[in-house]
Amino acid sequence: MPERSPVRRLAELNAEITRLEAAAGVLEKERRAAARQATILARKARYLQFLRWFRSFGASLPSWPLLVQTIGPFLLAVLTMVVVDMIFGSRLLALAGFLFGAAGGAGLFAMWLYRPDDEVLAAAIPEAETQAELAKSRLTEAIHRGATANVQLKSHLEERHEIVTSDKLQRAMLLQRNWKAMRSDEWEDYLVEVCRTLGARVERTGKSGDQGVDLIVEFQDRRIAIQAKGYFHSVSAAAIQQAVAGMAYYDCNGCAAITNSRFTPGAKDLAICNRCTLIGEDEFPDFVMGKIAL
Repeated sequence: MPERSPVRRLAELNAEITRLEAAAGVLEKERRAAARQATILARKARYLQFLRWFRSFGASLPSWPLLVQTIGPFLLAVLTMVVVDMIFGSRLLALAGFLFGAAGGAGLFAMWLYRPDDEVLAAAIPEAETQAELAKSRLTEAIHRGATANVQLKSHLEERHEIVTSDKLQRAMLLQRNWKAMRSDEWEDYLVEVCRTLGARVERTGKSGDQGVDLIVEFQDRRIAIQAKGYFHSVSAAAIQQAVAGMAYYDCNGCAAITNSRFTPGAKDLAICNRCTLIGEDEFPDFVMGKIAL
């Protein structure tokens, strides 16, 4: 089997990285959901186990329910009264706290003693423990699958980085295409390929509600909002305004306008004032070859 060219392998890596990034996001959501479910079920199992322990004293002490319902609410009422008095310094509120604590304590201890009844509780505990263990297993599996996807993603990113840094042939081949004639979506697609070839992570903003930004490009710790302009005429200052506005909207620390045409003098002046990087037809080859950074 003939060896794959660096350009073809890079394209495969970019596609696989895009797939793995999306998969990693889905798996992270699944992990969070599994973690929440495992926490809820573990708490339920512990609560039922507590009820069993709490009621177990009744086996050796027949008067246990009466003692609990008599002493428990009183102690809770006293504690509530003391806390309210310390906070507000009001005897009237402290008395209200005492009554509230007594009523709440009566309901709480009655629930611990009788809800659910002993027969239902005996059957519920093994079921709750089983559900908690299953949820824990699902969480472990979700963590494992997420870790596997991240390992694969890291491996692909490292391989892509090696190709990008060790061989510039694919960049030169990108420039062999008729990029000056590209317009609209074709130009945007081409920029996505260029930026990924340069080792960036690229996010499309979509066509509606994009706040004037077409792409979000991440180079290591830099997040750049890009206005892509496949034009025949010169790009005006309006494109710079959109890039600057989109930078703030998407929480980026830089912005750029990239075109296969030129920029008007007004666009250049506005870009200087707002520290917006401009890459036109003259600068674009150097950008593709990695000589100009965003």
